Amino acid sequence: MELYVDSANVKTIKELKKWLPIDGVTVNPSIISTERKPLFKLLDELLVLSDKYLHVQVISALKEDIIKEAERLHSISDKIIVKIPVSEQGLAAIKEIDTARIKVTATAIFSLTQALSAAKAGASYLAPYVSRLDSIEQSGVKLVKEMKYIIDKHQYLAKIIAASIKTSNQVKELLKTGVRAMTLSPEIMLQSHRHHLTDRAVAIFREDWDSVYKKFELDSEVK
Repeated sequence: MELYVDSANVKTIKELKKWLPIDGVTVNPSIISTERKPLFKLLDELLVLSDKYLHVQVISALKEDIIKEAERLHSISDKIIVKIPVSEQGLAAIKEIDTARIKVTATAIFSLTQALSAAKAGASYLAPYVSRLDSIEQSGVKLVKEMKYIIDKHQYLAKIIAASIKTSNQVKELLKTGVRAMTLSPEIMLQSHRHHLTDRAVAIFREDWDSVYKKFELDSEVK
């Protein structure tokens, strides 16, 4: 299962990578704009932090422009996967792009038919927005389950990369679906990995050791 961090903050990503097995980075125009850096300079920094892939979204809305941006982004590195929203123009672009050469993540998926069409068009990854569906009283996790069923049934090669995840419970439920990739904000990544009972257990281990041994060292003598 691939784990991506949904951020363009280089400092934050470096800190997370010190202790978490992060495969790569995902960004969109909103995330990029928060860093207030020139795009290509920032991508160079993010590529160094992406062990597997860096998913970068196009900014144009028209098919011809999307294709040009996909070519430009791909020319930077084979590690860049081009994110394209599944609008009519976006799906048209995915159909025309040589997806054997330029890997594509079909993003902003909100329906099963969008996911199916993106997979048929050749997308390598499918990114459903989980929390945004939940916010309109639908189930993002249910959509992921349906997508996985259709992909497996028809033997498409596309991987689901669950996105727009806002709670630790969503992370848990998505993991149970067998999803093959997910991208988490730094906040949710921390929230879903930290647990107060783990911290308490570590503290108890220390207290018990200190009650018997002179030093907190493996070769310490008994008191």
